[in-house]
Amino acid sequence: MTRILHRTKPSSPIGFALGFFGVSLITQLFHGFNLSYWTDTGMVTIYWASACKIIFVIVDWIDDVIAGTLSEHTKSKLGKRLPWIIYGCIWIPIFIVLTYAVNRNTNFSAVQFIIYYIVISILVENANTIFYINYNALFPTLFPSTQKRNKAASYKHLLEIVAFILCYFFTPILLDELGLNYALIGVIYGIIFLICVFIMVRSIRISDDIKAKKEVQKQYSSIKMLKEVLKNKPFVIYHVAQSFFLAVMAIVVSLYPMYCKYVLKVSGWQQSVVLVCLFLTLLISIPLWSQVIKKIGFVKAWLISFIMLPLGLCLLYFPNNFISGCVVTSIIGPSFGGLLLTPDMILAELIDIDKIKYHVSREAALGSMGSFISRISVIFAAIITSVLSISLGYESGINPGPNPDFTFRVAFGIMLAIVGLLGTIFAIIYVKVSMKDRMLLHELKRIDREKTTEININEIIDETK
Repeated sequence: MTRILHRTKPSSPIGFALGFFGVSLITQLFHGFNLSYWTDTGMVTIYWASACKIIFVIVDWIDDVIAGTLSEHTKSKLGKRLPWIIYGCIWIPIFIVLTYAVNRNTNFSAVQFIIYYIVISILVENANTIFYINYNALFPTLFPSTQKRNKAASYKHLLEIVAFILCYFFTPILLDELGLNYALIGVIYGIIFLICVFIMVRSIRISDDIKAKKEVQKQYSSIKMLKEVLKNKPFVIYHVAQSFFLAVMAIVVSLYPMYCKYVLKVSGWQQSVVLVCLFLTLLISIPLWSQVIKKIGFVKAWLISFIMLPLGLCLLYFPNNFISGCVVTSIIGPSFGGLLLTPDMILAELIDIDKIKYHVSREAALGSMGSFISRISVIFAAIITSVLSISLGYESGINPGPNPDFTFRVAFGIMLAIVGLLGTIFAIIYVKVSMKDRMLLHELKRIDREKTTEININEIIDETK
């Protein structure tokens, strides 16, 4: 641990990104498969599962604020964030394994299944919140320049997509071909996750986090900051826009097994390949988006991605077999790539602006407030799923209703496109309302660079004399 604290080299962007690979691998086992696991087996109906999501999101809103507050008040030789990252990484795999520890043969009543599903979902999201808020709070501190942030974000999301591909490709194969169960797969992914976090911790310079804490001694106030955030239109509008994209992602990863089953009529390895096509083209697009960001900036790249999103999602209405499903998901992938890569830089810029305005360093607190706003996405996803279930008759795998093909065709090809379009509208609004703050930040950075250059020149002159 002493070596970590006295690390002289800059934090490794690849090492930092490896932590995100690990957490993406284990959490996608929960987000991508828990809904189909619980509803297809009939343990809960899809509208009860959606109601449970709304409940645990409300609880998680409170968790977000508490996690951010605790992080900002933490005093440790390891900085403000690392102790919480370590704490969160211990519980994430445990709770995810417990999600799949029960099955249809468990001696539970219908009400007990629902209660268990709510409780375990709350516990998983609580551990995720602690990890993600503190992990993301390190990003602007460890990588202060736009160039470094672009590089770190590229590595982070490249490895994130690799984790997605591995999870969605191998999980059905491990289930169907090797006969493993979800709980055992969770143990395997959990071990990989813990190894990745260990490597990440060894590769970052925690002294940057400690230094950032010492730079600003102003007292942190949760209530005061909440008022300031709610008055910050760019911050709020950005997170509302992003929540629509997160809602799209939530629906895609949680309902895609049913979409494959009822619309494309595929399962097993073919189901894996359909989603891998999405993530593979997404993965290929990341380096391309990185180049686009260098040329036009990350805000414009983010907006272009949002405009592409609803146009691509409309295509999901039309596939009816394995081949057409692969083609359409491959077309959609690049828009997802831009929307995954750019938010890290936008949020880091919003944190920089906040620091200039209020002269206080509060990365985790702002991250928790942003997460608080973005949780709207889960409610969107739950409401959409419930409305479609009630209106079109799908309840569970045991009672799929008269036309499950049409139900999931509408869910993916129409409702998702509408959600994506709403996100695009808010993204356009964000670009307009944030213009003044972004121009101010860029001007201040230009002045700071000129001062740094002048100091370096004077040092050279002094050494020459």
